[in-house]
Amino acid sequence: MDIAAWIAFMIGIAAGGSIIYIHQRKLRMEELEKAAAMTEDILAGRKLRTTAPGDELLLARIENQLVRIQEMLDGRRKEAEKSRDEIQKLISEIAHQMRTPLTNIESYTGFLKDMAEIAEPKSKERESESNAEISLQYVTALEESERKLHFLVDSFVKMARLEQHIIQIRKNERNLLKTIQNTFGQIQNRAEKKQIRFHITMPEQAVCIHDSNWLGEAVFNVLDNAVKYSESGGTVEVSLKQNEMYLKLQVRDYGIGIDAGEENQIFRRFYRGRRVTGQEGFGIGLYLAREIINLHGGFMLSKRMNPGLLLEMNLPV
Repeated sequence: MDIAAWIAFMIGIAAGGSIIYIHQRKLRMEELEKAAAMTEDILAGRKLRTTAPGDELLLARIENQLVRIQEMLDGRRKEAEKSRDEIQKLISEIAHQMRTPLTNIESYTGFLKDMAEIAEPKSKERESESNAEISLQYVTALEESERKLHFLVDSFVKMARLEQHIIQIRKNERNLLKTIQNTFGQIQNRAEKKQIRFHITMPEQAVCIHDSNWLGEAVFNVLDNAVKYSESGGTVEVSLKQNEMYLKLQVRDYGIGIDAGEENQIFRRFYRGRRVTGQEGFGIGLYLAREIINLHGGFMLSKRMNPGLLLEMNLPV
């Protein structure tokens, strides 16, 4: 090969290399511009769609990674919106539940103030006795409203601590019969006021891993629900059974019961059955009971009876 041919050959190689470099550089610039456009779409909240063919291309890899990032951001945004909506709903429900006892406190306080202003130092004995009786009624009403507020606040604190995992369930192998027995002592006064009788069927021994304080709270809430919605002079049946997997604590009442389709709804926060009329309550007890049972690795069931309701707490053996 002569010198001229060799020079021409080298010039051709250089020119070809330059053309390839320029072409590749152009492709890279186009890829970077597309990647920049995709990041702008993410910032603007626009949905990304992969268009680059083949995973071997740099743009295809960037697109896939940006799509995954967008999906992660969308998931976190939806979770944040859901959490915000739940908080707003909870605040609204708290305000609604607290409005009635607060209004009662305000009203009866005003009544007491008016009675104090119109009272005469030399009033007749009969009038004094009458005013004392009325004042006692107002004070009793105030105390009842105060009790409801304390119950609400305590329940809200328990719900928040359980849901945020601030309180840990401390489970140890304990005598379940003793835990249940303690709850009967707590519910006794309420049951006696309505002349409710308990029919109790328990085995001689029942041991399982549980937190006696929190599980006692759950059992009390279920018993309280049964007493609350039973007619005066009624009966509540309580039984404890065991199979290979679970200890089943069943509480059956013969009260107002629930409608079809409410079997799961009664465990929702602040839910009250459609048959509830004048019975007091806030729809918190069964919600807390189920949360506590879930934290013990168990589950709760409800079954419509005719009449009444059967609630079952299942605890792993």
